[in-house]
Amino acid sequence: MNKIYTLIVAVLFAGTMFADSSERQLRRLSFDRTFECSAERANEIIDLFVYEMQTDMNHLFTWAFVGTENQGDTKGKDAVSIKYVGNTYYPETRTGVLVTTIEVLGVPWFKNREIGSVYTDSLVNNTRYARLDITYSGSLLQAADGQFHTTPIDKDRALVHFELNVTLGKFFSAFVTNKTWNEVASWRIEMIFDNIKEFAETGMVQPKDVDVIINQK
Repeated sequence: MNKIYTLIVAVLFAGTMFADSSERQLRRLSFDRTFECSAERANEIIDLFVYEMQTDMNHLFTWAFVGTENQGDTKGKDAVSIKYVGNTYYPETRTGVLVTTIEVLGVPWFKNREIGSVYTDSLVNNTRYARLDITYSGSLLQAADGQFHTTPIDKDRALVHFELNVTLGKFFSAFVTNKTWNEVASWRIEMIFDNIKEFAETGMVQPKDVDVIINQK
């Protein structure tokens, strides 16, 4: 069954930016987490996360997206969302094409839009640099990337640094104010990352009390 994806899932890995204006916003988010598992295990789960993003995002609702689902508030924090239609994946190049319908205030605005992504990684001085770049041939996307830098601490712990860089256009910026970004975007992004951490450490993700989490942010 198709799912309605939240604004922040779209921003993070589908790049639904309205960036055809000369006025653009750059949004950035970065933080570090210590994973209580090996660097190899952390990288395995990060790779799984990106792979499922590029092949079938529905799988991620069983673990990485737990607690981030659309809350039904089409006039507020879920004013802009995307409906997942399907994916095409090319394993030889680790590139994918996500097909979505973008909705504003519950009304479809852009149907069956194709948004591309490419995943790369490299090892430098014992730190693995993994990066997902978002590409789009039309006017919706200016630029977006998510990065995971994994450094072993010892055989059972790893430090993972996450970075998100998103360029928003004038139209989309009308919906993503500073208040919206701080109260809606950042907690969802951090929850996704913490779910990745929890899955790497325990092999599962526990259900979340979203109302409590939102109030704590």
